[in-house]
Amino acid sequence: MTDLSSFSTGGRSLPSPPPPPPPPRRGGTPRPRTRVALTTAVIAVIAAGGGYAIARGTASPPTLAVSPAAAASPPPAAAFPTAPAPGGGNPGMSMGEGGGNAGAGFSSSSLAQSIGKQVGTAMAGTAPQTVSLAQTRMLGDQVPAGASVDKASNTITFAGSSVSLTVVAVPPGGPDMSFRVAGLTDPTLVVPRSAQVTVQFINGDTDEAHAWMVVSEQPPFSFYQPKTPAISGAYSGLIGDPTASGQGASTITFQAGPAGTYQYICPMPGHAQMGMHGAFIIR
Repeated sequence: MTDLSSFSTGGRSLPSPPPPPPPPRRGGTPRPRTRVALTTAVIAVIAAGGGYAIARGTASPPTLAVSPAAAASPPPAAAFPTAPAPGGGNPGMSMGEGGGNAGAGFSSSSLAQSIGKQVGTAMAGTAPQTVSLAQTRMLGDQVPAGASVDKASNTITFAGSSVSLTVVAVPPGGPDMSFRVAGLTDPTLVVPRSAQVTVQFINGDTDEAHAWMVVSEQPPFSFYQPKTPAISGAYSGLIGDPTASGQGASTITFQAGPAGTYQYICPMPGHAQMGMHGAFIIR
């Protein structure tokens, strides 16, 4: 057989024959490698901002080395890249998938949950505090001292110069992608200006990482919503999966101000977009 790559005519070599085209993909079939690559990249940027590093590999899932002290710092704005455009190079990741804010940027509930699960596993046992499951249930329904609860408007109003409350992410038996405070789901929190606010944050989820952060952005949220808290200190740090010791928790204190309407959110990618947020009003 003649080797076309070396055959020549008139002193000019003929080009090698082009490779055969790849077989056509059936419509709607996701590309697993693309999804895995994006998932790994997102976890990498969250990890860098959240205080733990990824040891990357191509043959096995990434391993994470966690630094609890660094994880208490909010991730930098630069750690969250621009989301892929609709119809771009990420087949299988649809706009508005599983969320009510389809017009708010890239959205994929399956990707958000995948990230949450991997980070939750990596950070299991690193929380500064633990709370038993029974206590988690009780504290999620407990009305804070000095608070007025209006169930009809789903609002909790605090009075005085000192405010203390417990926030449970994905409470036991409660709806997914939600917070519970004083028995209410994602309530509006109203606090006096300049009050000292103490928040005990408990991750009640069994298999995903969550956090609590006050931001100035308003819904609808995009997939990569969080950057830094709008109020200094109003960030719980990422809390991973529970262990035999109990649910992971942390306690933060900050001063409320300036006056305005903010939102408290879970800063994990996609979680606020899927409904994990509520109004935080200072007046």
